[in-house]
Amino acid sequence: MKIAVIFDADATGGGGYFQSLKTSILLNNLKSSSFNFIFIRTDKNDGSNNDFIKHNIKPILFKKKRLSRLYYRLSESKFLDYFFKKSKNPFNQFLKKEKIDLAIFLGPSDFINYCEDINFITNIYDINFKFENSFPEYKNRNYSMFEKSVNSAYSILVDTKRTKEELIKYFNCYEKKINIYPFDPYLPTVYNEIKDKFKPEDYLKAIGLEENEKFIFYPAQFWAHKNHKYIIDAIEILKAQKKIKFKTIFCGTNKKNFTYIKNEIKKKKLENDIIIFPFLSNEQIISLYKKTLALVMPTYVARSTLTLYEAFFFKTPVLYSNGILDKELEQFVTTFNLNNPNDLAQKLEDLINTNNNFNEKINNAYLYFQQNLKNETREKILLDIIKNYKYIQKRWKDS
Repeated sequence: MKIAVIFDADATGGGGYFQSLKTSILLNNLKSSSFNFIFIRTDKNDGSNNDFIKHNIKPILFKKKRLSRLYYRLSESKFLDYFFKKSKNPFNQFLKKEKIDLAIFLGPSDFINYCEDINFITNIYDINFKFENSFPEYKNRNYSMFEKSVNSAYSILVDTKRTKEELIKYFNCYEKKINIYPFDPYLPTVYNEIKDKFKPEDYLKAIGLEENEKFIFYPAQFWAHKNHKYIIDAIEILKAQKKIKFKTIFCGTNKKNFTYIKNEIKKKKLENDIIIFPFLSNEQIISLYKKTLALVMPTYVARSTLTLYEAFFFKTPVLYSNGILDKELEQFVTTFNLNNPNDLAQKLEDLINTNNNFNEKINNAYLYFQQNLKNETREKILLDIIKNYKYIQKRWKDS
């Protein structure tokens, strides 16, 4: 049985990219005489290809990305439907030419819509756009891939029990096709390869941070729903009312809300307090996790995140939006009220001035990571889905 692994992620795309990469590595290490994986990438950027090569993965580049999108848009027209019945979907034809039996979409992808008669598995990261659709990045987006996934996917992977329940409730998804597949952070793998010679102080010095400098850390793309504004408001309160000084590190690529956040920092005269890095190396990010006062995440979405699990692994204290996380995960973090920046300001003051003891939560979070986020657990989930599909496929094909 030939299985296509569809890597439709941009190397600058943040968490989704690294989630796709880590799952690719896991799949590439699975060995079986009854199936083999064909890795297909859609991004011409050499960044993803270099990451593949590093992990001994040899992908095929699908070159007709734009043509496939054009085909899909035109085929949606009722007027042109007759003509498109006689034409060929480039992506679907590509999969058939490669004699693919099953496709695995590593994350949300428009290519799900182009998968006409090939069965597929997909990974839905979250459906928060259903609840927080006022944010500009969620406006005028085509979410047909979610409808197609619910109606046509053989199996759907989700990150937590809460996401599974929401997919059932809000999309009327058949429960038995949903499998909980926790996010799989990449940085622990990097750290385990370098830890014997790793000196975080050297990397922090290279980005302008002194050895004993106090700072908080928020690695997130500059989207409105990531809510950098909330941290800015809390820092303004601390600086004006409490005279407390520390650095805040933002790290994320230039998305639609970047200019607004830069202007807010300037307007509130916080240029010396907040440092923005559009890109940092894996080693620099690991250093920030290991030395920060806390990971602060005022996001309006995400029942779990790669960033959260990275913090668990590196034993980093976590401050997180109240009511957003899956309940199983909320016990490992300290929450704050998104409607009140004073709440975060107070918690940061306690953290800085009283050395608030996070040890119990940190240790429990690390233990949770070690027990629940094993590669063996993920491998079993994927292997069981593939084996079950192979059995079903024998109803119509000698596989």
